[in-house]
Amino acid sequence: MKFCAIPLVLALSLASGSALAHGEPPQAAHGGLVQEAQELWLELVVKDTDVTVYILDEMRKPVPAAQVSGTATVLVGGKSYKVALSPAGANSVQGKLPVAATGQVVATVSLKVGGKAASARFTNKA
Repeated sequence: MKFCAIPLVLALSLASGSALAHGEPPQAAHGGLVQEAQELWLELVVKDTDVTVYILDEMRKPVPAAQVSGTATVLVGGKSYKVALSPAGANSVQGKLPVAATGQVVATVSLKVGGKAASARFTNKA
């Protein structure tokens, strides 16, 4: 019975290690919220009507914005707004909200990066 338990314990320890492969999230270099999204790190910055997403790969290197397209759905004052994101900088995509965001930010970002889908949900407590 002990021989059966050893492979099971080994398999479970390897599985949990792969779930933590990225380790600690990188620092928010632009003062935003950072989330992991399918082997990427995304930093969301919402300021007034600007919505900006900065993209880093799993090695924390900038992903060229030319490879990125997508949308952000941002909840402002109880209403949901879908914002198209387009390249804005070396590794960022940006869009505009129709109203200024104040208080708590709740958003979902859906991107295509080099043809692969990536998404993340962001919430801050204002």
